[in-house]
Amino acid sequence: MSLRIVLSILLLSGINVLQPAAAVSEARFLSSADVNDGNAGTIRLLAVAKAKVLDPVDMQQRAPDAIRRVETAVRSIDAKSVVKTLIEPVRTINQYRAGQGREVVTGEAFRNELKTLIDTASVNDTVVIYTHSHGLRNGFEDVQPLGGMVLDLPVRRPPHAGVFLWDEYADLILRIPAKNVVVLTMSCFSGALIKHLNTPGMAKKWKDREQTGRNFVVMTSQNDVLKSEPIRIGNQMLNPFTYAVERALGGLADGFVASQGKPSDSSKDGKLQLGEVIDYVLHATEQTPSDSILPVNTSKPQVTGSYKRDVVIGKAPATVPGGQK
Repeated sequence: MSLRIVLSILLLSGINVLQPAAAVSEARFLSSADVNDGNAGTIRLLAVAKAKVLDPVDMQQRAPDAIRRVETAVRSIDAKSVVKTLIEPVRTINQYRAGQGREVVTGEAFRNELKTLIDTASVNDTVVIYTHSHGLRNGFEDVQPLGGMVLDLPVRRPPHAGVFLWDEYADLILRIPAKNVVVLTMSCFSGALIKHLNTPGMAKKWKDREQTGRNFVVMTSQNDVLKSEPIRIGNQMLNPFTYAVERALGGLADGFVASQGKPSDSSKDGKLQLGEVIDYVLHATEQTPSDSILPVNTSKPQVTGSYKRDVVIGKAPATVPGGQK
């Protein structure tokens, strides 16, 4: 049975002038039952990145760089992947105040992309959403104590300081009708999203998906009380979550055994199973050391969901992402 895939990776953090790419080509993706049968599916990558104009330019640049890394990894699974990005241009606070350029990534734009997935994803699709942004821990209303992702400049949504609240995000991702939904969130305090999803009222909306042949996975770069800080890897400052996602999708998750902290030759089969990807991302996010004394890796990634570990999300690429350990 074939498995169509929508990879919607939404990255939100700092950004540059990378042009949003919206490809329309058809892609191949493979099911666990028939990974080599040649049936066609569609991979759709949606990458969204947002920084604050108060951030240093080099810090803003990390988001489009992260998008390129994840996009490259996705395309290594299938070169015909359909890609859509929302990327905020890098600019200084003075440029912003002078009205140089419009705000590209907003809560409204993000909401519209999620609604598009709700309207267009089929029951056989796989949707993967990657977000890369700042996060705020505290909510701005009595009914919203968990905070969210910073998507709007504060002047646009003063009641929430530009935050796209976790409860709204949770409600939207749960409405996506795809067979498989994988949500990857990089931001400070992002574990609050999982904390909210695990509340009894929310959990009942997704806890039985595995039993009905669907898969729902949410992973975050950090818990709900710590910032999600980058580390030095080689000569670059990278968030270890982004680094882990890139390498997992780039092939290193194939055969990964969590108890050993590395792939097992006997477990490698040229396929990327959902459980292997999850285990690799959790392990590499937390255990990848910094190549400098400071900053140290303080990541405490989180995961929740209802899924079958042996679901195959694609063929493992033949080569590992370049320029890394």
